[in-house]
Amino acid sequence: MADIRVYFTKLGRLKYISHLDLQRAIARLLVRSELPIAYSEGFNPHPRLTITQPLSIYQEGERESFDFRLTEEIDSETVKSRLSQNAFSGMEILEVEVIVGKSASKSAIWRLELKTEMSAEEFSSAFKGEMQVTKRSKSGEKLVDIAPLVSLISAEKTDNGIVARIEAPAAGNNYLNPSYVVAFFGDRVSAKRVVRENIIF
Repeated sequence: MADIRVYFTKLGRLKYISHLDLQRAIARLLVRSELPIAYSEGFNPHPRLTITQPLSIYQEGERESFDFRLTEEIDSETVKSRLSQNAFSGMEILEVEVIVGKSASKSAIWRLELKTEMSAEEFSSAFKGEMQVTKRSKSGEKLVDIAPLVSLISAEKTDNGIVARIEAPAAGNNYLNPSYVVAFFGDRVSAKRVVRENIIF
């Protein structure tokens, strides 16, 4: 038995599919690869598969990951080759590794390509104070200051907007969807593209 982590891209038209659809597509990919994958038990067995952190629809990922299990030990390059041969449009298999022990995701690096009239300096200064937004959860809505949860890495002015890179929690109760950062700025900003560059374990 071997636990495998696969790093892949979720780009282009893949931003339009839901987490559930992505999970189904990856399950089919594993089956087509003809690797000795482990299946769940029960009436309707399916590949034992976990996508690290689901992306919202319209968000892209440059280095996403999913975990699955092999019933036999196979070298990583062979696994990568088999998966790459069956990968679908927008998905590139970047790296395959054997997981030694369990590691939870800690934070994520995001790139926000924004349309705005604001300067980079004006945009950056907003991260130095409170950032109150209405956050939704299963228990309802509440006003939350997201400033302690997000770090601005950089903000650069472009011809018609700003490209900002931020770091935010990627798991647990403090998970922060970057859509809340965009929402904080209201009608001063609109998101052209939201890309998760990396998940940090």
